[in-house]
Amino acid sequence: MKGPYSIDEIYVVEWGYIGVYALSRNGITIHYVGRSDSDLRGRLSQSIGEGKGYKYFWFDYETSPMKAYKRECILYHKYNPIDNTVHPAIPPFTNWRCPVKRCPWGK
Repeated sequence: MKGPYSIDEIYVVEWGYIGVYALSRNGITIHYVGRSDSDLRGRLSQSIGEGKGYKYFWFDYETSPMKAYKRECILYHKYNPIDNTVHPAIPPFTNWRCPVKRCPWGK
Protein backbone atom coordinates (compact mmCIF):
# COMPACT_ATOMS: atom_id res chain seq x y z
CA MET A 1 0.00 0.00 0.00
CA LYS A 2 1.04 3.58 -0.54
CA GLY A 3 1.91 5.50 2.61
CA PRO A 4 2.01 6.30 5.36
CA TYR A 5 0.54 9.72 4.66
CA SER A 6 -0.55 12.29 7.19
CA ILE A 7 -4.35 12.64 7.25
CA ASP A 8 -3.75 16.22 6.06
CA GLU A 9 -2.56 14.69 2.78
CA ILE A 10 -5.86 13.00 1.92
CA TYR A 11 -5.81 14.96 -1.34
CA VAL A 12 -3.43 12.29 -2.74
CA VAL A 13 -6.41 9.91 -2.94
CA GLU A 14 -8.55 10.40 -6.04
CA TRP A 15 -12.34 10.73 -5.77
CA GLY A 16 -14.56 7.93 -7.10
CA TYR A 17 -12.21 4.95 -7.07
CA ILE A 18 -12.56 1.50 -5.51
CA GLY A 19 -9.90 0.64 -2.96
CA VAL A 20 -8.64 -0.29 0.49
CA TYR A 21 -7.06 1.70 3.29
CA ALA A 22 -5.46 1.41 6.71
CA LEU A 23 -5.47 3.96 9.52
CA SER A 24 -2.99 4.56 12.31
CA ARG A 25 -2.58 6.81 15.30
CA ASN A 26 1.24 6.61 15.29
CA GLY A 27 2.27 5.88 11.68
CA ILE A 28 3.58 2.43 12.61
CA THR A 29 0.77 0.29 14.00
CA ILE A 30 -2.31 -0.25 11.85
CA HIS A 31 -5.36 0.29 14.02
CA TYR A 32 -8.11 -0.02 11.40
CA VAL A 33 -8.54 -1.38 7.86
CA GLY A 34 -11.38 -0.61 5.50
CA ARG A 35 -12.48 -0.45 1.91
CA SER A 36 -14.77 1.34 -0.45
CA ASP A 37 -16.57 -0.29 -3.33
CA SER A 38 -17.22 3.07 -4.99
CA ASP A 39 -15.41 6.11 -3.48
CA LEU A 40 -12.24 5.41 -1.52
CA ARG A 41 -11.56 9.05 -0.67
CA GLY A 42 -15.08 9.60 0.64
CA ARG A 43 -14.98 6.46 2.81
CA LEU A 44 -11.50 7.27 4.07
CA SER A 45 -12.64 10.79 5.03
CA GLN A 46 -15.60 9.31 6.88
CA SER A 47 -13.38 6.90 8.85
CA ILE A 48 -10.87 9.62 9.71
CA GLY A 49 -13.70 11.82 10.95
CA GLU A 50 -14.97 9.26 13.47
CA GLY A 51 -12.82 10.83 16.20
CA LYS A 52 -10.51 7.92 17.03
CA GLY A 53 -7.33 9.95 16.80
CA TYR A 54 -6.07 8.68 13.46
CA LYS A 55 -3.13 10.68 12.15
CA TYR A 56 -1.82 8.50 9.29
CA PHE A 57 -3.18 6.36 6.47
CA TRP A 58 -2.12 3.98 3.71
CA PHE A 59 -4.18 3.16 0.65
CA ASP A 60 -4.35 1.25 -2.62
CA TYR A 61 -6.79 1.29 -5.50
CA GLU A 62 -8.43 -1.92 -6.65
CA THR A 63 -10.10 -2.75 -9.97
CA SER A 64 -13.32 -4.26 -8.62
CA PRO A 65 -15.38 -4.47 -5.44
CA MET A 66 -14.53 -8.18 -5.19
CA LYS A 67 -10.80 -7.47 -5.27
CA ALA A 68 -11.28 -4.71 -2.67
CA TYR A 69 -13.19 -7.08 -0.38
CA LYS A 70 -10.56 -9.81 -0.67
CA ARG A 71 -7.71 -7.35 -0.10
CA GLU A 72 -9.46 -5.92 2.96
CA CYS A 73 -9.81 -9.46 4.36
CA ILE A 74 -6.11 -10.14 3.81
CA LEU A 75 -5.16 -6.87 5.55
CA TYR A 76 -7.58 -7.59 8.40
CA HIS A 77 -6.01 -10.98 9.07
CA LYS A 78 -2.45 -9.75 8.58
CA TYR A 79 -2.64 -6.77 10.96
CA ASN A 80 -5.47 -7.81 13.32
CA PRO A 81 -6.35 -4.12 13.81
CA ILE A 82 -7.67 -3.27 17.25
CA ASP A 83 -10.35 -0.86 15.97
CA ASN A 84 -11.94 -3.43 13.64
CA THR A 85 -14.45 -5.13 15.90
CA VAL A 86 -15.79 -7.54 13.25
CA HIS A 87 -14.57 -9.27 10.12
CA PRO A 88 -14.96 -7.23 6.89
CA ALA A 89 -18.54 -7.35 5.68
CA ILE A 90 -19.51 -9.31 2.61
CA PRO A 91 -21.26 -6.92 0.21
CA PRO A 92 -25.03 -7.43 -0.10
CA PHE A 93 -26.26 -9.78 -2.83
CA THR A 94 -22.87 -11.49 -3.19
CA ASN A 95 -21.65 -14.89 -2.06
CA TRP A 96 -17.98 -13.91 -1.77
CA ARG A 97 -15.89 -15.53 0.90
CA CYS A 98 -12.75 -14.54 2.75
CA PRO A 99 -9.64 -15.78 0.90
CA VAL A 100 -7.66 -16.39 4.11
CA LYS A 101 -7.35 -20.06 5.04
CA ARG A 102 -8.95 -21.20 8.30
CA CYS A 103 -11.15 -18.10 8.45
CA PRO A 104 -14.76 -18.89 9.42
CA TRP A 105 -15.85 -16.42 6.72
CA GLY A 106 -13.95 -18.44 4.12
CA LYS A 107 -14.93 -21.30 1.85
